[in-house]
Amino acid sequence: MADTIISYLLETVGDLLKQEITTLLGAKNDIKDLASQLDVINAFLRDSEGKRDENQVVRELMRQIRDVAQEAEDVIEDFMLDAEKQRRKNVFRKIFHSPNQVANLHSVAEKTREINKTITNIYNNFQLYGISMNVGGESSDPAHPSLKASEAVQRRRRDVEKDIVGRRDEVGNITTKLITGSAKLDFVSIIGMGGLGKTTIAKQIYDDENISKHFDCRGWVFVSEEYDTRQVVLGLVKSVMPERAPEALEQKTEGELKVMLYDHLRFQSYLVVLDDIWKPELWDEISQCFPLPEGKKCSRIMITSRNKKVADRVCPDSDLALRPLEYPDDWDLFSKKVFRGQPPCHPIIEELGREIVKKCKGLPLSIVVMAGILAGEKSVNKWERTRDSVNPILAEDKISTAILALSYHDLRREVKPCFLYFAAFPEDFEVPARQLIRLWVGEGLIQKSRERTMEDVAEDYLENLIDRSLVQAEKFRMDGGVKTCRIHDMLRELCIAEAAEENFLASQKEVNPSTSSTSNPRRLSVQCNVPNFILRNSSKLKYVRSIQSFDRGYTSRVAKMHWKAVSEGKLLRVLDFGSVRVEEVPDEAGDLLNLRYLKINAPSLRQFPSSLLSLRSLRTLDMRSTKLSNVPKEIYKMQNLQHLFLSGAVKFPKPSSNPSDLEWSLQTLSTVAPGQGIATIIENGVFASMKRLGLCDSSKEADWRLLSDLHKLQNLESLKIASKIDNSIILTNMKSSWFPASLIKVTLRCTKLDSTQFEIFGKLPNLRILKICNTWSNLMFRGESFPKLQVLYMASVTVESWELMEGASPGLEHLMFDNCGFSCELPHKALADLAYLKDIRAKRPYGSLKDSLEILKHMVDLGKCSIVILP
Repeated sequence: MADTIISYLLETVGDLLKQEITTLLGAKNDIKDLASQLDVINAFLRDSEGKRDENQVVRELMRQIRDVAQEAEDVIEDFMLDAEKQRRKNVFRKIFHSPNQVANLHSVAEKTREINKTITNIYNNFQLYGISMNVGGESSDPAHPSLKASEAVQRRRRDVEKDIVGRRDEVGNITTKLITGSAKLDFVSIIGMGGLGKTTIAKQIYDDENISKHFDCRGWVFVSEEYDTRQVVLGLVKSVMPERAPEALEQKTEGELKVMLYDHLRFQSYLVVLDDIWKPELWDEISQCFPLPEGKKCSRIMITSRNKKVADRVCPDSDLALRPLEYPDDWDLFSKKVFRGQPPCHPIIEELGREIVKKCKGLPLSIVVMAGILAGEKSVNKWERTRDSVNPILAEDKISTAILALSYHDLRREVKPCFLYFAAFPEDFEVPARQLIRLWVGEGLIQKSRERTMEDVAEDYLENLIDRSLVQAEKFRMDGGVKTCRIHDMLRELCIAEAAEENFLASQKEVNPSTSSTSNPRRLSVQCNVPNFILRNSSKLKYVRSIQSFDRGYTSRVAKMHWKAVSEGKLLRVLDFGSVRVEEVPDEAGDLLNLRYLKINAPSLRQFPSSLLSLRSLRTLDMRSTKLSNVPKEIYKMQNLQHLFLSGAVKFPKPSSNPSDLEWSLQTLSTVAPGQGIATIIENGVFASMKRLGLCDSSKEADWRLLSDLHKLQNLESLKIASKIDNSIILTNMKSSWFPASLIKVTLRCTKLDSTQFEIFGKLPNLRILKICNTWSNLMFRGESFPKLQVLYMASVTVESWELMEGASPGLEHLMFDNCGFSCELPHKALADLAYLKDIRAKRPYGSLKDSLEILKHMVDLGKCSIVILP
């Protein structure tokens, strides 16, 4: 990880050298020397990629390089932060420096000279131990193709993930047992060592169409080794009752949640999956949540575990013991991932592949991870090196560990820290992909690109980790992108070990962590009482770069004294207070001038904190869990802001200066009230970089005339139009010319849509996703309208008429209804004639919709298009 730090440092040093010469008085030459030294070391690190674990001496020298790089980073960022403070005091640009500034310059010069001496000593040690420092240019290893993966490849590889090779008998037997049998509460368990695919099999069964139709209610929760009973029950309540507001559920006690779960399941047939149980005691703590079925309804509980004692406690004599894959199933799984349905490109590669598969000893996780290393690889030398990297005499658990470590070391340099970042998340935590990307960017882990945004580059990194099977895509967005992801617990253990080794990140599960450790990790994942941890460890926060909170108690409160303690970490880039309740945001928050990412959960906050306006380096500000009514004019001074998340109909200010003079590269703004302030900004083209915009009104006085200027947002991809006034009529006199051609997704909530208004959206040339919620509508699909529409989603919509003409929405693939009712029939023939329609899903349909769907079942080819009706 030293190479990543140095790469970031070189960029920071470059920025520093761009300052005025007077600013660098007394330190310029030393900093230039440091930049030159770091450049040589960075080149060496690139050249020695993959060779660092061969020698303990090399490992120790790498540790020294990391430490000196981090020290240099601290010195430089410290200086730049002090310089920024001076600038704001209007002292920085004076010809003569203040005494404080002179002292700072003298200090940075001295510290830089000391660092240069340390680097010289490291050079001498390299020579002493005969380690070459000769460096060449950046290697063009064919093992690392471009990270930009095409959409077609992504989809093809994800389809492979859904195919469970060699487990079809087990899947069939469990599915049959769940559906058939007595009308009572019954149990099934899947038992086996880590990496055998227990969760994958359970997920395949859980998502099966026959299963979803058989049970009235389904719920899934990940348990993990270090479980919290309340969190397990809360997870189940959220899963079986997704319509309940999460904020309200968080406030309930464990007992209240148990009663709620019991009452909800009592009169339904249900399937509950308890995934990854480690301790049999958990069942004793939650068994009373699951009522015995009444009448003829049957219910089932399925568990996965590594521990047979768990199965014996919960469901004796009802377990499936998974075994490693045997030939040819192991080879089939490997070849599908590596060759993607094509024959091997060379007989030698096929022979090497079979040898590699044997070394995996039938463990599916090891097989797919090894396949991720070699997918698309045509170099025989690379295949031979990979085969020779794993010792065949190791035990199964050691083999798996060695293969996972190999897959990590094979990653590109720039992707490695992004993978290690998963050590920050609790076991089995479902990570929102876009939030993860914004965190990576805020941490400084993403390389800049002239052609693309850092968010786009980060998304490629995530896709690369998924393609290599190091990260699992858990849920997908409607456009096919990754919505949430998670990491296998064995890979998480690898992340934790490597992150600790590199001093990259530490998970703190105790308020008073062990004092025996001498390391000072750059990033903290606090998984205990966050406020108490901050107060007791404030002295250790000085050089910490990020603090993330995972306080599972949801009762902790962050007050002024905690902000004061956090402000000791003046170099913080990321501060996530999403899992704790923030009581106030005092002046001390404004001292965190280096902050790039801030998320706060402050449900009682009604006024925008003035202290946050000082944070000019912020890229992401997430205040969705607040009750703000407006944003001050000073927000326009935060010119680095890329993503601003607000809640409800927040009034946006009209700028005091000429709007055309503003330089703002905001990409996300959601949600704000339509009014004069936001209208002025849009009209003057300030939001040229805007990709996602959410608008919401809360009164009949809202001014929606701004819609006519949305065409000026030529990069806009996602638009949400919502109203808090039921069945509000806001889209009057609308024209297709109002909207930019770049729009891919449109969400309409609580807005009446007549056929004329609906037709307007049909003229958008690139619209792929249309969501309509909480309203009534007349649907009109004229010929050649909606040319690229792939997803039509309706929730709580009453449809009065639907006309689907020939040639309309030719590429529609997914049609979804949630709690919708029709006073008309579906356009049966027109839907049946759609060539690319893959699935129609209806949850809780009413009116004529349910009967209309039954009719449609007899008209479509169910082999090509599935129709699922859920209660």
